[in-house]
Amino acid sequence: MTITVEKNDLHFTIRTSGWLNTEAAPALGAEIEKIVKAESIVLDFKELEYISSSGIRQVVAAYKKAKAMDAEFSVINVGDDVMEVFKLTNLDKKIHILPLAEPVK
Repeated sequence: MTITVEKNDLHFTIRTSGWLNTEAAPALGAEIEKIVKAESIVLDFKELEYISSSGIRQVVAAYKKAKAMDAEFSVINVGDDVMEVFKLTNLDKKIHILPLAEPVK
């Protein structure tokens, strides 16, 4: 998995690609822990192929951290397979999640 963090003032966008599984989840958690103050935290999953329960735990941790800082939180560009996991866990009802935008034809 690859993780890229973009910071614009107090707005953070964390992009991930590959598999967010048991082996990769701690790396995402470490990036989330580095955020001390934020107005918004966005997880961009455009390139994410798979998410496990360990990955879901990191998403929830990021959500809780944002909420504690009174920051906005969202997960964007979520593909069908990953969205299915969010739906199975009912996180799609709790967290602001946007599906992957379809390409313009």
